[in-house]
Amino acid sequence: MITRRVSWIMGLFLFATVAFSPALSAARTMQNKQTLYVPAYSYIYHGNKEAKINLTTTLSIRNTSRAEGIRILSVEFYDTAGKLLRSYLDEPVLMTPLESLRYVVKLDDDEGGSGANFIVKWEADKAVDVPIIESIMLGTGSSYGFAFLTQGVPIE
Repeated sequence: MITRRVSWIMGLFLFATVAFSPALSAARTMQNKQTLYVPAYSYIYHGNKEAKINLTTTLSIRNTSRAEGIRILSVEFYDTAGKLLRSYLDEPVLMTPLESLRYVVKLDDDEGGSGANFIVKWEADKAVDVPIIESIMLGTGSSYGFAFLTQGVPIE
């Protein structure tokens, strides 16, 4: 009974998170390049003793243009202290219209810490609808599961 209740509550939370996401409600803007800061969490803390719960983190990049491609110039992952942990691209990646890419930080990779982030740079030949760039974190415990997301914020 408790498992059903927790599952129902988590499902409702996930629905509300997605349904009321700023990415879905905000007016779309046109740009030809951006650098975005995307918050991410390799783990979070739980309880009075700050028990650590590892998370699987997925960076999602979605080209929202129906007509134009975009180039992903760099995808970098930083830890809580701002130290570069890894760069995911050796060369730019061309995304076709409506294409999506993903980069995963595995559950057992907690090097990023509770204040990790991605820096994503993209460009296009002309102004396009800005891509949706967000980080989705998933975690589970003995009898619960949860998911949340963060939105990329332009920094340059």
